[in-house]
Amino acid sequence: MKHLLISLICTSFFSFAGNETNVVPTVTSLSLSSSTTALNKDETTNLSLQATYSNNTSKTLTNNIEWIVSPSDAVQIADHTLTAKKDSKVTVQAKVGNILSNTITLNITWVVDGHVLPPEPDKTLNDSTLLGIDVNNNGVRDDVERWIYETYDHPIERGIFMQSARAYNLVIVDPSKAHETTKYIDDAYSCRKYWFTQNKELYDKYEYIYPSKKISKIQFNTLKRHMAYERFNGEFSGEVFSSPEASKDKCEFDEKGILGDLK
Repeated sequence: MKHLLISLICTSFFSFAGNETNVVPTVTSLSLSSSTTALNKDETTNLSLQATYSNNTSKTLTNNIEWIVSPSDAVQIADHTLTAKKDSKVTVQAKVGNILSNTITLNITWVVDGHVLPPEPDKTLNDSTLLGIDVNNNGVRDDVERWIYETYDHPIERGIFMQSARAYNLVIVDPSKAHETTKYIDDAYSCRKYWFTQNKELYDKYEYIYPSKKISKIQFNTLKRHMAYERFNGEFSGEVFSSPEASKDKCEFDEKGILGDLK
């Protein structure tokens, strides 16, 4: 009887000990990091997710990760490589099962040829006034500036459209002063005419299309802006004008297409 009792005790002990060794460790915490936290639009960074387990071990995770991003359209994540898609301040967090990692913040900017683009303006606030939002104070409304850089790659193209956009903003400030302020549109025309005669690529592409025809829908996108531009044009009713001469001196941008001071 004693031998049987000892045998049962020993069997139970080793059975319990065996179950303990088969317990699968679980994730207790997650640590998320990025190789950089400052990116330009279209740049990439590598994300690393370190897991700590219930048995005090740790390892880098590569699979079964849920990424929580805000704003969700600002980045794209594939195989732990994050690509910046939109300039903004972005928060990223990882989730495995029910465990959340720490949150990292990425500052994404949009810089082209050394020019830092303004952030996307709030549409309601931007459209609430005639001239809208211009945070970098270069005379071009921020939504128009961003549209130009999204649409055109050639620095001279960008410069031509930026100068034209600034001219249109200037002339609608006070349509009654159209005869004084029309010089800004004339200067933009002279500059554009110069570059289109000097650059066959631009000439073949645009064939002297006026920038106003390209950007009018976004430049004068509210009734107030459209009416101001119509009043400006109305000041010249019945007048005849000669076409301004081509002149590089009338250009207000550098070789990178970045606006300088008014001339």
